[in-house]
Amino acid sequence: MPTIPRLDRPSDASSISTTAGTAVRERGIGLLGCGTVGSSVARRLLVSHPELLRAIAVRDPHKPRAVAWDDFESDPFEVVDDPAVRIVIECIGGVGIARELVLRAIARGKDVVTANKDLIATEGPWLAAFAARTGATLRYEAAVGGAIPIVRALSGALANEDVSEVGGVLNGTTNFVLDAMAGGADYGEALAEAQRLGFAESDPRADVDGHDAAHKLAILAGLAFRRPSVSPQLARRGISSLSSDDVAAGAERGWRLKLLAMAQRTASGQIEAGITPAFIPEDHPFAQPRGAENVVRVVGRNCGTLTFSGLGAGGDPTASAVVADVIAALDARTTSLPAYTGADLVSSPLRSRVLVRFRGGSVVTPEPVPLDELEATARVYGVHGDVRSIIPIWSEAA
Repeated sequence: MPTIPRLDRPSDASSISTTAGTAVRERGIGLLGCGTVGSSVARRLLVSHPELLRAIAVRDPHKPRAVAWDDFESDPFEVVDDPAVRIVIECIGGVGIARELVLRAIARGKDVVTANKDLIATEGPWLAAFAARTGATLRYEAAVGGAIPIVRALSGALANEDVSEVGGVLNGTTNFVLDAMAGGADYGEALAEAQRLGFAESDPRADVDGHDAAHKLAILAGLAFRRPSVSPQLARRGISSLSSDDVAAGAERGWRLKLLAMAQRTASGQIEAGITPAFIPEDHPFAQPRGAENVVRVVGRNCGTLTFSGLGAGGDPTASAVVADVIAALDARTTSLPAYTGADLVSSPLRSRVLVRFRGGSVVTPEPVPLDELEATARVYGVHGDVRSIIPIWSEAA
């Protein structure tokens, strides 16, 4: 199979031969991948734009699929190279072959639509910069929040807003698990039920360890604060160490336990960010999502507080966002998402007061604690007894 060299920086993209200057601007669509999301995308396009869908590339062309398509391709590079394909939809996922295909399409000046949060959260800033150089567009509404149009809002209507906060509950799997624990299940039971119902993968670590939420927050923070942003820089804690006793301890105080992903500007101008289980007051918007629902909040100087909520996962909601991006690319109504330059957005760990639970009692810290100092804080309070858990409390005033 053809391949291209892996690049480490946008400047290295000059080593790839591009054809943007001579490419004919066709309207054909090529789809890479036909799994849960890809199948939903294909079905929607076959209804709305059947004459434009030129090719679908899959790993196994002979596997039965719930898509009315008779000529699946086995070589995705041929789809990308097809001169009749102007828009490449990447639904493969990950940062392996998907990265090479996206890079190849951009090098040829083709518009790319992707739901690949892993790729955009780790290499999106320089992919966007490369697209700006070749005349391609890169769109990734579906990478965050399923059908929730939060990427479009931040890159469009709020592009000039002075944002002070962005984030919320961004992962449906952990939300389902924590809801089940609130109903009395322990962590293992709740996760097994999520896997049985298809809300969690057989290997759930990307969700329960907070990687998925970190990817989404990096994308949102980069757009909100207009700086290159990548997820490895974010402080992160997952939910696997939580117990039903932790959930009950919060409920006794009028709090719900959620996996919170938050980036905010401090009074000194620094950006604090992190992903952590946190207790949320029951009447707060972040406490409201159920099951696979997500909620995202943007706070700005001029726009005030805006809250977006809806289904954040699943084939159909994600396909809705993908197809919206495809239509925008076909109509050329908007340019590519912005390619911000400058130093990466280096964030300080999110700070909040925390509830320390130890054998025989609990205490709320009087001052906010940085997310990367929770273990040290637990050792300090260990003089009161064995610490069972230490969980941040989300407060607007923290």
